[in-house]
Amino acid sequence: MNIKKRDFISKIYYTLFIIIIYRLGYFIPLPFLNNRVSILSLGIMPYISASILTQLMCYMFPFFYKIQQDGEIGIKKINNITKVLTILISLIQAPVYINMTLSEFSYFINCKNILMITSIICITTGTFFTMWLGEKINAKGIGNGNSLIIMSGILSRFIYSIIDEIFNRIKNQLLGITILLFELFIWLLIIGISIIIINFVKKIHIQYVNKLNNYSSNLEEVYLRNEIKFIPLKVVYPGIMPIIFSQGILITIFKKINNINNIYGIWYNLLYSILIIIITFFYTFLSIPVKKISDDLKINGVYIPNIKPGKDTCFFLKKIVSQIYFVGSLLLVIIALLPSIFISLGGDKNFSFFFGGTTIIIMVGGLLDIKYTINSYIL
Repeated sequence: MNIKKRDFISKIYYTLFIIIIYRLGYFIPLPFLNNRVSILSLGIMPYISASILTQLMCYMFPFFYKIQQDGEIGIKKINNITKVLTILISLIQAPVYINMTLSEFSYFINCKNILMITSIICITTGTFFTMWLGEKINAKGIGNGNSLIIMSGILSRFIYSIIDEIFNRIKNQLLGITILLFELFIWLLIIGISIIIINFVKKIHIQYVNKLNNYSSNLEEVYLRNEIKFIPLKVVYPGIMPIIFSQGILITIFKKINNINNIYGIWYNLLYSILIIIITFFYTFLSIPVKKISDDLKINGVYIPNIKPGKDTCFFLKKIVSQIYFVGSLLLVIIALLPSIFISLGGDKNFSFFFGGTTIIIMVGGLLDIKYTINSYIL
């Protein structure tokens, strides 16, 4: 066994070890309360939200953009800002989550505030511990630590959900088994479609006046094909971010409004869809530097066929980005609403989470990331 192969296997073992630690930590409950709510209840999600916020701040504000471009020192500063935002988001989300999940507080009226403060501290600490485990995987393991930690939680819930669904369906004998097989077929179909959606790109073909040895953009790698190159733009460019943000806004801000409190209701899903479309719009246009790409193409003697360099190219790219935003936002809305659609058709609530939303995108994205990482080691 060569050194590279041994190193690869050791990274796999180390990654599994960290994931086991996380899963064991998930069974540690909040203190002083007889409940099943874990100190790792929020997991890595506050950090993910903070990372997305920091990224948006770098796109929107020149001050943060300059910090980001300042080499390793800038990266460390951005990481520190992300950690501060993680604390703030955890302190906001923790009490909301506790109030939603713990009915035990009604039995401890006299010490409710103390229990709330203790629980918030524990859950916030649990978020930082989870974040630390993800960093360890990134440093010494294989794959993206945050994605693998989230996936481990999803897969653990999936095992219980699929077992419950099987037992519930087989009670109805032939009809139940038929429905179960149909559900599994639809589930696999959704996964296949999600893979296509996540990987699908809009190719903007470009040509050059003079041969260039290298051409790069801060957006995506540009591929050479003889005399023709193309800039690939992901159709679902923001990924999971609009869904996560929309859920966070609805849970945090609109929790006490009765018509929006039901996550399977019409009003919740209507507002959910609108938020996804709005957030996708802002994120797409902020994160794709159309003007800079247009200027880079002109400077390097590269042009889009039948489009004049300069303003015409910039206008054309904005049009393409608009198309990407429109299609991408609709696809995200459909994926986000699939669990509610499944429930409305008589599906099980626990099993519905695996038919769409953040769960399906995280699962597909995580599996693809593992595939790419393993392929890179093999090659």
